Amino acid sequence: MKKNYIPGTQLATSRLGFGTASIHQAYRASDRHTLLSEALDIGYTHFDTARMYGEGMAERTLGKFLSGGLRQHVTLATKFGYPAVPLLEYAPGLMYGQRVASSLIRRLSLSKGRERKRLISLEAAESSLTRSMKALQTDWLDIFFVHEPQISDIDNLQELAEWLIKQKSCGRVRYLGLAGSAKNCLEVKRQVKGVFDILQVEDSLSCCEADIIQAACLPFQITYGYLRLAKVRDNESMSQAMDGLEVMKSALARNPDGMVLLSTRKIHRLRDFANLVD
Repeated sequence: MKKNYIPGTQLATSRLGFGTASIHQAYRASDRHTLLSEALDIGYTHFDTARMYGEGMAERTLGKFLSGGLRQHVTLATKFGYPAVPLLEYAPGLMYGQRVASSLIRRLSLSKGRERKRLISLEAAESSLTRSMKALQTDWLDIFFVHEPQISDIDNLQELAEWLIKQKSCGRVRYLGLAGSAKNCLEVKRQVKGVFDILQVEDSLSCCEADIIQAACLPFQITYGYLRLAKVRDNESMSQAMDGLEVMKSALARNPDGMVLLSTRKIHRLRDFANLVD
């Protein structure tokens, strides 16, 4: 797959990145490993994860996969802000049971579910980074993101600025970033000056949320959400391959110089999307 540099950085990545938000939904470890292996063989060399994905399972799966000498051949990003639930992290079987129960409760309209606890502090950031690097079995991260930054995070992130910059100078992190809504990411970048290098923003073909980035005279760097938002807003199934291909083709045209991040557990779709780049 074609590679390029994320605008404003020296970070060379595949044009399409592989997101691991749903990889835990492949229940068998062998299936998760096969998915990652096929993605890399197809040409996806950037892998995006987070502490909360699968309550730590996504990071552990990636770490095990890359431990066989593959780390040097990929770029790797993770996030902090939403920690994994400790009990579910150490007992993955409970995670699946808990999610089934939560889904059933929501369908019966008995509860809206609990909001995940958000932690933005020096102690939480250090703990998250240390745990992520251990799970990922790596000595460095290519990008360390704040996960879904909120305007209410700004004061805490200003206090964290010195620590964040230090992680770059000591080699634990190559680039710092913000991953979430374009509006929030842009405002946090403006107010927490001189810290964040990369904006990974949610975008769609229908609402073009990321236009606010270009309006601020900044380039698109990493964009995501196209397939999911198209499915939600059209209220239609994306099961037909051509639908997804048309969406991704337009997404790549919309972000011609950066990276488009996607997540799927279907290997044939990974291959079809990669063919749009090649």
